[in-house]
Amino acid sequence: MTESYVRYDEKKNRIYLYMEGFHDLKEALRLKEEYRKAIEKCRPGFTVLVDVTKYKPGSEEVQKVHAEASVSRVARVVGKTPLGGMQLNRISRTVGNYPAKNFATFEEAEAYLDGEID
Repeated sequence: MTESYVRYDEKKNRIYLYMEGFHDLKEALRLKEEYRKAIEKCRPGFTVLVDVTKYKPGSEEVQKVHAEASVSRVARVVGKTPLGGMQLNRISRTVGNYPAKNFATFEEAEAYLDGEID
């Protein structure tokens, strides 16, 4: 069982997506639904911070579910072992067609989305 979840910060108009462990199809669909509900709360121009430091890449079927998420601007925390981030980065470039940037730490990703760094 994973500890993946979605949280929306109304003040920052930002979705925080925490992905942990290996996602089977059921978990990917559950997380997609949480994400969809968070998007409904967002105002135009929202951003997304995804923490995949503890995520293990999933099957092609799971990748398709993750690829259905589209956003305006994404910062992804990949830590020191970016394997999960690499899979999601490929999805964002080839299937999702949305801009995403990887960072080693949560603080760097947050600063990027806050416009403090490029």
